[in-house]
Amino acid sequence: MDNQGFQVVKDLVQPDGRGRISLGMPASGKSYRVLINDEGQILLDPVVPVPERELWLWNNPDAISSVRKGMQQVVQGEVHDQGSFAQYADLEVED
Repeated sequence: MDNQGFQVVKDLVQPDGRGRISLGMPASGKSYRVLINDEGQILLDPVVPVPERELWLWNNPDAISSVRKGMQQVVQGEVHDQGSFAQYADLEVED
């Protein structure tokens, strides 16, 4: 079997009666998407949960690209002070 860049973490594990396998510290505190192929190989793909209200951003390539570009500009110091926007704080916003 080709390990495709994977390292053996444990030589042999068996699920308990409920199908649970203890993965130990490498997997501790993380969330995973579980994939299985036709050969029964299981891949755990680490994921970061995204709040539902922010999901639109991650599903919109133009919007996420714009956000990333803005963040990169901040890192590079390409920021311009536009002054205070406090005067707009009490304006009604139409949906």
